Amino acid sequence: MANVSALRRLASKSSPEDFEASARRVPASAEHDRILVVISTINAVAYLVYAFVTLPVMVTEADGVVARWYPVVGTVLAFGPGLALIGVRWASDPQRRALLAGIACPLGAVAGAAVWATAGVADAADPAVWMLDFAGLPAVAVAAVRPMCEALAVLVVCKGSAAYVAVAHCPGADVGAMAGEAVFGVLFTSLFVYVTAMVVRAGASLDESRSETADLVAASVRNAELARFDGLIHDHVISTLVAVAADPHDPRIVDLATSALTRLDALADAGDAADEQISAVELVGRVRAAIVPAVEAAVRMDPDSAREFPSSMVRAVSEAVAEAVRNARLHAGTGADIVIAIEVSDHRVSVVVADDGVGFDPDAVANDRLGLRLSVRQRMVSVDGGRSRIRSAPGEGTTVEVEWTRP
Repeated sequence: MANVSALRRLASKSSPEDFEASARRVPASAEHDRILVVISTINAVAYLVYAFVTLPVMVTEADGVVARWYPVVGTVLAFGPGLALIGVRWASDPQRRALLAGIACPLGAVAGAAVWATAGVADAADPAVWMLDFAGLPAVAVAAVRPMCEALAVLVVCKGSAAYVAVAHCPGADVGAMAGEAVFGVLFTSLFVYVTAMVVRAGASLDESRSETADLVAASVRNAELARFDGLIHDHVISTLVAVAADPHDPRIVDLATSALTRLDALADAGDAADEQISAVELVGRVRAAIVPAVEAAVRMDPDSAREFPSSMVRAVSEAVAEAVRNARLHAGTGADIVIAIEVSDHRVSVVVADDGVGFDPDAVANDRLGLRLSVRQRMVSVDGGRSRIRSAPGEGTTVEVEWTRP
């Protein structure tokens, strides 16, 4: 029964859920959120500019035509939601904040037009055109959070409301001219609505692509673990069974069975102590073996270190370092120098891979650099105490550090 429970614990170490959970630690909507922040900020600035330009016009056109309190109410309704878009930049949930502010923008504009229509106190000599100029901004805000067809519908409604404001208290207004202004505004602003919708969609597609890549990396790591376990079963368990079938009295069978059970128990012992333990010297040897021979490596190891290290951690560090070196050789540029520093103490293992190549912006990682961000991070978060850091900037090279601290 002991060997059966060991096999069960061994299988549980490589369950798909473990790898999928660590893959989900990569943000699933980073690019989409970043685009929402940029669009919302631009729209808020546009609202602010139009407020400075339009409010004096609105006050002048409202004087003697609508109730005296209207300029204050109209300002809050027409411009308040748009100015609130700036809050998306600091929101913990940008999508939710952008959605609420985006829906409030057209509601405020329509409410501002409705209040203007009901607050009249006299007729005006000229149309009130103050709302026509910025009535397209609510549609852009909606395009960032809702389907484009809904944003276009909002555009028509808001421009129509602005045209109604123009003629509401002006019996002599040219209704056809105001309608033409509204139609022109709809056609002109439709371009901005379309561009906004396409940019947001591109961000969502990029996030989806990164999420799929994370799943593929998780599957790759899982398959590698399964291949390692399959090798263990083949080399030790099955070979023992074959020896038993060939000659049950072979004296070597006891040694083979003992060796197989020992290896199974070393990998499937209770809890996190399941790992085979290896020395600091072997740890350094395995890490160096994973590095391309042409890459220089400096090693600093505590000479008094006597503690051993879990093999799963050593394997994760070795694979992560190999991935970092591979990326440096591929992307640092011709002639870039790559150096590696390995530091080992009783309680900490650190490996730094640095190059003086072209570098990149970690906040704007291209699709071909997903291996660096996902493969390195994926491997390190799969072991307790593991972490990774990536520092880079255009023209300043790249530094990748993988670190393990004894839990």
